[in-house]
Amino acid sequence: MAVTSPPRPPGVSTASRRAGVASQPPPYGGQLRVHWDRVVVFAVILVLILVLIVVMITRAVAGTGRRAEVSSTDRSTAQPAAAESATQPAAATSAPPSAAQLLCPTPASQPISAAPAMAGGDPAAPTVALTFDDGPGEFTPQVLDILREKQVRATFFVLGHEVAQMPEMLQAIVGEGHMVGNHSWSHDMPNRSSGWKASTLTREIDRAGEAIAEATGQQACLFRPPGGVIKGAPEVSRKASLSIVMWSVDTRDWSGQRPGDVTFADILRKRALRGLKEEHPLVLMHDGGGYRGSTVAALPGIIDDYRAAGYQFVDLAGRV
Repeated sequence: MAVTSPPRPPGVSTASRRAGVASQPPPYGGQLRVHWDRVVVFAVILVLILVLIVVMITRAVAGTGRRAEVSSTDRSTAQPAAAESATQPAAATSAPPSAAQLLCPTPASQPISAAPAMAGGDPAAPTVALTFDDGPGEFTPQVLDILREKQVRATFFVLGHEVAQMPEMLQAIVGEGHMVGNHSWSHDMPNRSSGWKASTLTREIDRAGEAIAEATGQQACLFRPPGGVIKGAPEVSRKASLSIVMWSVDTRDWSGQRPGDVTFADILRKRALRGLKEEHPLVLMHDGGGYRGSTVAALPGIIDDYRAAGYQFVDLAGRV
């Protein structure tokens, strides 16, 4: 019987068949070739992203726990401290608040010439305020030493040009807890009958205020006009948010002091004691503007005399 070959598919040559290459089209839909190298890279990236997310979540949870623990610890330590401070009296030489913490109050409608009542104390208790003008100067450190030893607050009305020359001295005054007032830049005084020219006094006040603020970071809220010349000053001082401060007891220590005069200190002490007739005397003295050795010598006795009479020393904010 004769053997016959199966019919050849059209388009397929004998040579192609022998070589094993099919020229017919692929089955329906074709075949998907998987690129395993790309699959591996994608899987690695995905794993890294997942790991990073887990690490970030873990750190966030841990940080929250630490903050909660610290906050709890702070509250537990702060509450006893606050309770303790509430039962302790304020130190006599604690620093006054800065200008950022305390803005000047509305200026007084009239010049102040009496010591304020004791802040937080009996308003009827007799108080005395010591004030020092024309500094800071070479005698200011001695005045500060006495006030510190006697635990007395005072108010210093300083000159701007003196502050500019020795800002560290004004810093010492503030650091000791005393109050600072503006006493003009140069201490130039007008004629009493004509009074202050507004532009002149504004310039004097502004320059001194800038020097005080630059040295201490604080704003002076009080103004004592040089020589006590009031005329023309109220309107200018109000625009500058300053209350005018005068005095009720003048020791006149600005006149007559001489080195070697040991009797003048006794005279100053007697003059200061005129305030014992008042409920709230405001005493004027000087720590600058010339020789002030007699003022330094008289100061301890003046303090002792007022204390013996039952007065409480305050600055012009009423702080003891």
